[in-house]
Amino acid sequence: MNLIIFAILPLIFIGDHLQLRRLKSLFTIQGIRIFLDNNESVNAYIIGKNLVITKGFLKLDKSEQRAILAHEMSHIVLNHYLKMKIFVAVGLLFSLFLFQFNIVLSLISLILVFLLQKFISKRQEIQADRLAYSIVGDELKLVIKKYGDVESSIFSSHPTINTRLKMLSF
Repeated sequence: MNLIIFAILPLIFIGDHLQLRRLKSLFTIQGIRIFLDNNESVNAYIIGKNLVITKGFLKLDKSEQRAILAHEMSHIVLNHYLKMKIFVAVGLLFSLFLFQFNIVLSLISLILVFLLQKFISKRQEIQADRLAYSIVGDELKLVIKKYGDVESSIFSSHPTINTRLKMLSF
């Protein structure tokens, strides 16, 4: 069982780095590496202290880019990536521990870890929105309205547009 744990846990951290290897590295600024994803969709996301932008992102106007970058950099400042990785690793360890005693409880705990991860992700999005809003103001609201998720479920990682905008009205 210990062998399984030590074989699976590194995959949580290695997988993201393998993803970065397929992307084009553009430059590094103040310790943050910027990568380009050839995807035409409008997106930006972080992997650790690395920022990935898409080709679609590059086609946005400067104010939209600034708002999205403020949001993504907020995730870095708030250590969201590391916190989520630790949560997933601990959850996986707990599930593997339960597996030794009860397979059903282990599977239930894995499902709960997955659902809690989505809940935490939504909370982190709101935290990043609030910090970004303190930097760029209404530019962020415009981007959320234009590119945010119209619908959300317990399986979604982002809250809806309406929820995000409501949470910015504090």
